[in-house]
Amino acid sequence: MAECIRRHDWAATALGPIAGWPPHLRTAVDICLASPLPIAILWGEQRLQIYNDAYCAIARHRHPSILGRPVLENWTEARELIGPMLDRVFTHGEPSEAENWPVLLNNESGTATERFFTYTFSAIRDRYGRVTGAFHTAVENTSRLSAEHRLHDVMGEAGLSAGFRALFQAAPAPLLMLAPPDFRVVAANDAMLRASGQSSENLLGRPGFDLLASWPNRAEVEEQLRLSLGRVLLHRVPDTLPMVVQRRRSGQRSPRFWTIMNTPVMDPHGQVALVLHRCEDVTELVRLRSASEAQAHLDRDQQVLIARLRDSGVAGYEGIAPGPSRLFTAMLDSIPDYIYAFDREHRFAYANRAMHQLFGAADNPVGKTFQELGYPPALAERLDGHLRHIFETGETVEDEVFFTGPTGPRAYFQFVWGPVRADSGRIEQVVGVSRDTSERRRMEERLRLGEARQSFLLQLGDRIRGLTDAAQITSTVGEMVGRHLDVGRCGYGEVTDCGQFFMVERDWTDGRMPSLAGRVRLMDFGAAVVEQYRAGQTVVLDDTLEDARTRGAEQSYAETGRVRAGVGVPLFKGGRFVAAFYVHQSRPRHWRDEEVALLGEVAERIWAAVARARAERALRESERRYRTLFDALDEGFCLLERVDTAPDQPSDYRYLVTNPAFVTHTGIGGVVGRTMREVFPDASAFWYDTFDSVIGSGDSFRFEHGMVSRGRVFDVYACRLDDGTHRRVAVLFHDITERKRHEQHQRLLLHELNHRVKNTLVTVQSMAMQSYRPGVDPELARLQFEGRLMALSRAHDILTRESWGRAPLAEIVREAIAPYRDQHHERLKATGPPVWLPPRHALAFAMVLHELGTNAVKYGALSNQEGRIDIDWQANGTLRLTWTESGGPPVEPPTGRGFGSRLIERGLRHEIGGRVALGFAPEGVVCTIEVPLDGLEPLDRF
Repeated sequence: MAECIRRHDWAATALGPIAGWPPHLRTAVDICLASPLPIAILWGEQRLQIYNDAYCAIARHRHPSILGRPVLENWTEARELIGPMLDRVFTHGEPSEAENWPVLLNNESGTATERFFTYTFSAIRDRYGRVTGAFHTAVENTSRLSAEHRLHDVMGEAGLSAGFRALFQAAPAPLLMLAPPDFRVVAANDAMLRASGQSSENLLGRPGFDLLASWPNRAEVEEQLRLSLGRVLLHRVPDTLPMVVQRRRSGQRSPRFWTIMNTPVMDPHGQVALVLHRCEDVTELVRLRSASEAQAHLDRDQQVLIARLRDSGVAGYEGIAPGPSRLFTAMLDSIPDYIYAFDREHRFAYANRAMHQLFGAADNPVGKTFQELGYPPALAERLDGHLRHIFETGETVEDEVFFTGPTGPRAYFQFVWGPVRADSGRIEQVVGVSRDTSERRRMEERLRLGEARQSFLLQLGDRIRGLTDAAQITSTVGEMVGRHLDVGRCGYGEVTDCGQFFMVERDWTDGRMPSLAGRVRLMDFGAAVVEQYRAGQTVVLDDTLEDARTRGAEQSYAETGRVRAGVGVPLFKGGRFVAAFYVHQSRPRHWRDEEVALLGEVAERIWAAVARARAERALRESERRYRTLFDALDEGFCLLERVDTAPDQPSDYRYLVTNPAFVTHTGIGGVVGRTMREVFPDASAFWYDTFDSVIGSGDSFRFEHGMVSRGRVFDVYACRLDDGTHRRVAVLFHDITERKRHEQHQRLLLHELNHRVKNTLVTVQSMAMQSYRPGVDPELARLQFEGRLMALSRAHDILTRESWGRAPLAEIVREAIAPYRDQHHERLKATGPPVWLPPRHALAFAMVLHELGTNAVKYGALSNQEGRIDIDWQANGTLRLTWTESGGPPVEPPTGRGFGSRLIERGLRHEIGGRVALGFAPEGVVCTIEVPLDGLEPLDRF
C-alpha cells in the first residue's frame, strides 16, 4: 500500500501532492501503514480515504478504486451508520465505536451480503488541537460470528448441552469442531489454540484444512483428511487416519508425526451435524522407538566386530611386521568403539585412540592395571574376575558396568571380552570391545517411562470415566498418582474468587502425612512460589529447606506435614489461575522430567473430569428441579413436534412430552408418541392453524379456546421451542371451564339483579303511590306502606338464603301469613305439596298473599274472633293455590277496585303469566291463583 499511495495521483484530489501534506498527516500515514490491523485515515472535509494493506482484505474488490475518494461514497451501504459517527469525531472530537455491526454490502457480482464489523473512529488533531482527520479501524467479524451461530445451531440440532462445551474446552487433546459440508471451524478448544499457535478469531469460520497451510506436503495430507471426513459423513462412524507425517521445513531438524481421529456428532434425525476432529503430536514417541531400533542395529554391528577381532588374532602387537602393524593399528584407531587388550598380568597391553581419549592424555592406560588406573575397588575386582575366568576357561564374557573413574561417575559401558591364543594354543591375551550405552539406556528409560505414562493415563481415564462426583474424582486421581509416584500426599484444589486461598475438598495421603483438605492461604507457601503459580509455571521443589523460593515459609511447610519436596501444576482457564494439582512428600527428592510431565497431563485430565462431573451434576439437578416443577404444575403441559405431511394434507403434531396435569385436564393419558389427530380427531382447525403460526413466526401466543368434543374451555399459552429445529411448540394450558361457567352465571345474576331491582323499584313506587293516595289518613298510609315493604323484604330474605335460585312455596306462604299467626294462630291453615318457585314467581306470590292478609284483617275473616283462612295448593301440570276465608262478617262486593285488587290481578298476570279469580261470596272471600308449571320443579327433584 505504501507503493500504491506513492503512485496515486493526489494532485487530482483536495489533498494535493504528497510533498505538500502536513507533518501530522504524514505521521498518521506512517502509523497506519505500519499497523497489522485494518486501519484507514479519513482526511479533510471530504473525508478522503487512505488505508493500509490489512484494510485491503476488508475492501476486497473495491480496492484500489476507493483510495483517495470520500469514505461515504466508497461505502454508501454503511452511510447511515458511519456518517453520524464521523460527525461526532470531526465536530466534537469524540471517539465512537460500533461493535459487531451488521452491514449489507454488495459483492463483486452486485449481490448484497450481510457482513459484520467492529468500527472505531478517533480524531487526528493538528498542532493547534483542531480535528483535521480521523483514524478508522474496521475489523470484520463475519466468519467468527457465523461460526458461533453455526455452532449454536448444530449443537442444538445434535442435542448437546452447555456442559458439553465446557468439557470440549477443557479437554487436554487438541480438538476442533468442524461443520459439514465445507468443514469450517465452529469451535477450537484451548489445547488446539496452544498447539496451532493461533487465536480463536483466526480459526473460527475458516475451513479446517487451512491449518495445513504451512505444511510442505499439504496437498498430500489434505487429500487424506478429506477422504477421512468423507468416510465419516458416509458411514457415520469414527474414522482414524494412519500416522500422518508433517514433512520437514527449512530450519526444522526432522519431520513431525501426528495421529488424527474424526468422530461424528449426530443430530436427532441421524444426520452428521458436526465432526469432532482430534489430532495429537506423537513425534517424541516415534523418535524414542526409532532410537531403540537403531541401538539394536548398533549392538548387532558390535557383535560382528568382536567376532572379527577375535578371529583376527590381535596378539603380540610388538611382534607384528611394521607395515601390517601400522595398517591394522590405523584401522582400529578409526573405530569409535573402545578396543583394547589385556596381558596375563591383567595390564592393558593395547588401547585404541578412542580408549586413550576416554582416559585423557595424562593417564595412558597401556601397561597399567585397573587398580593403578583408579578404578573403584569393587569394579576392579569384578573386572579382574572376568579376566581370570577367560584365562582359565577360554570362554567369552559379556557384561555391562557403570564405569566410575577417579573424577567420579562416567557412564554405562557394555563390553565383550574374548581370548587370543598363541600358536601353541595358550591364551596369551584377552581382547575387548566396549561401547558407551548411556544414551541407549536413557532412550530405553525414556521409552519405558513414556509407555508407562501412557499406560497409567489410560488406566486413570478408565477409573474416572464412570465417576460422577467431583470429590470422588479428585480422591481417586490423587490415590492413583500418589501410589504411582510413591509420594506422601496428592490432591487437587481450586483458587477462591478473591485469589488468596486454595480450597481442597478431598485429597489422598499415605497415612503418614496429614490431609490438606480445607482452606489454605496461598501466601503460606512463599511469595516466590505463589508468583510462579500466577505466572502459569509449574513449581518443582526438590528440597524446601534448600530452595530459595521457600525461604521464610519453612514453618508453613513443616506445619502442613513436614513437606520437603513437591510439585505443583497450576491450571489457567480464561486467562485466570483457577486451580492446581500437587504432590508432596516428607523427604527431599529429585523430580525427573517425565514425572513432572505426567503431573501436567494428569492436571489437565482432572480439570476436565471435574468440569464434566459438575456439569453433569448441575444438569441432573436442573432436570430434577425441572421434573419436580413439571410434575407439580397445576397447568397442563405438552411438547409437540410438527409431523411431516404431504403438501396437500393438513398439518399434524406429535406429542413428545406431557405432565400429569395434562391427563387431569384432558382426561386422556398415554398420548406420547401419538399425533393430535389420533388423540383428538374432532379438534377444530383453529388449534393446528395457531400452532403453525407460532412455529412459522416464532412469536408466542395466548388465547382461550374450547374443545367441543370435551366440553371444556382452556386458557392456552403456546411458544416455539428454540432448539434449532423450528418444528417444536411448547403448550401450557389450564382448564377454565368452571371459571367460564361462574362468569356466565355472574353475568346472568347481574342481569337478573338489574331487572329485579328495576321491578322492585317500580313495585315500591306503585305501593307508595297507592298507599299515600289523596284523602287517606297519613298514619294509615304509613302502616300500609310499611306492611307491603316488610312483605317484599321477607320474600327477598328467602331468595337470598337460596342464593336467588328457587324458593319453596311453603316458606313463601309461611312468611306471608307470619304476622297474623301470632294473634290468630289456630285460624290460619296452609297445606300443599312441595313446590319451588323462581325468584319472580316468589316475589309475586309474597305480595299477593300480603295484600290478601291485609284485606282479611281489615274487612274479612280476621276482622272478628270467629273467622278463619284456609290456604291450599296442588301441583299437577298447573300450580293452583286457593285462598278461602270463612266465618267472618258478611262480604259485600266492593264498589271500586283498590290497589290491593289491582296488585293481585295485574301483578300475577304480568309478572308470571298466571290467572287470578277473586270471588266475594257472602260467607267469605275466595281467591284462586293458577300458574303453569313450565320451568317449575317439584321440591323432591332436588
